[in-house]
Amino acid sequence: MGMSRSEETASRDSVDAVIDQWARERPDLPVAPVGVVTRLARVRTHLDAALAEVFAGFDLTPADFQALVTLRRIGSPYRMGQARLMDALGLTSGTVSVRLARLEQRGVVVREPDPADKRSSTVRLTDKGLELFDRIAPLHLTSEDRLLSALTPDEQTQLANLLRKLLASFEHTGPQAARMWGMTLEPARTARLRRAAVGLSDRPGLLVTHVAADSPAHRAGIKCGDLITHRTTRPVRTTEDLTAPDGQPVALRLLRGDRRVEATLFAS
Repeated sequence: MGMSRSEETASRDSVDAVIDQWARERPDLPVAPVGVVTRLARVRTHLDAALAEVFAGFDLTPADFQALVTLRRIGSPYRMGQARLMDALGLTSGTVSVRLARLEQRGVVVREPDPADKRSSTVRLTDKGLELFDRIAPLHLTSEDRLLSALTPDEQTQLANLLRKLLASFEHTGPQAARMWGMTLEPARTARLRRAAVGLSDRPGLLVTHVAADSPAHRAGIKCGDLITHRTTRPVRTTEDLTAPDGQPVALRLLRGDRRVEATLFAS
């Protein structure tokens, strides 16, 4: 039996209406990504608002708390170079200085000369900062758990795994690109962009940007610029799709330009 009108309405969200409108107005547009990207953005808005309420009760912003979390997470003595903290928070030098000045005024962090480099500073979580973290953390985690109440534990795990794959495609690129079997592999997102830029077919896969001499990839005949599209018949979107026991043959399907190439690699 199909769903009743009320059941169907209850299962829909605001993005369904957007997709329906585009389906009516421009059925030629491939709007499927809207179902993911727009939902991520709208969910993030709800999450940010709810979490900000928790921190506001302690006269902190979510960004302030991230600085405390980062210092607490590295362990005793809860000290980190300011430049390293800046990188961990993804902030500019000026922004992190303003944030730390605010936290210093609260007495929850102190900046001290770096004993290894007198030109640099370290940031340390104070006893007061540690006590503040211990007060906030349980409330924060309870709030996060409450926000995910619509999902079962198994569904939360499934969603976390999918988001991990997506986030890795943004983080594992350039100097942080994945390395496997003597290959450097750019993620599918980057591969599609680079292939489109030179007029090649828009195909997802992992782009080989470097092959080390005498490596398993080199011995299999894989070349820089190849696009790995399949392992046997399974599509390849991430390095997880390539994993195999050491010593076992791995049958790969590649695109060299737009020409299909087969390669057998022995994992080691």
